Amino acid sequence: MDANFDWHQGSDADSLADNLAGELVVKLSEAIARNGIAVMALSGGSTPKPLFKALADHDVDWSKVVITLVDERWVPETHELSNAAFMHRYLLDALPDSVRFVPLYQPAQSVVASYSAVLGNYCVATSSSMDAPRPFDIVILGMGGDGHTASFFPDADNVAELVDPASSSLLLTCESPTTQVPRITWSLPALLNTQFLALHFTGAEKRRVFEQACAGTDATELPIRSAIFQQQIPLQVYYAD
Repeated sequence: MDANFDWHQGSDADSLADNLAGELVVKLSEAIARNGIAVMALSGGSTPKPLFKALADHDVDWSKVVITLVDERWVPETHELSNAAFMHRYLLDALPDSVRFVPLYQPAQSVVASYSAVLGNYCVATSSSMDAPRPFDIVILGMGGDGHTASFFPDADNVAELVDPASSSLLLTCESPTTQVPRITWSLPALLNTQFLALHFTGAEKRRVFEQACAGTDATELPIRSAIFQQQIPLQVYYAD
């Protein structure tokens, strides 16, 4: 099996973010024209900050856009580690109130109830069925220096389940020594079920990790490999030094 990706290199992080934001605007517009709605899953972390700023500067019919997270720490939005809080601070607060956001953390008495709430909110926002949730139009992944993407951490007890392309789950939990708090993540098949799949990262160290993953390391050791080899469409890699 060969690595399946297209490489897009920017001169710096800001120009890279501008290029990716421009492409996302095109993809959002295409999805709205095709389906009347566009559904986009975004990642947290420091790398997306310039992307979010650039994206908010574009003219999009945000009333027809649904945004969710690729993954989330299992903490309320008031917590400093919350990806939802990060999303509000750097993107959602700069967009019209008409944009719809589906958070992954849901306060509930049980994880099962929380999953049901997540899927219920997602399906209502996207007008889909809980039996067959609507595919994503756009998924933007990040990557850590340990090769994780989404909440697929190499030191998680259930890493084999997390990188399983045949998983029947839509949402999975992750606990590992490096995550600080438990996490919830869309499964690999759910994230790969998209019209546009991109990986956005910067820095020479992460580039070396990406190249190592392309060279054949097992996905349980470098989970980003699951997004390089298992998808049906080319992974669009956006990188700057």
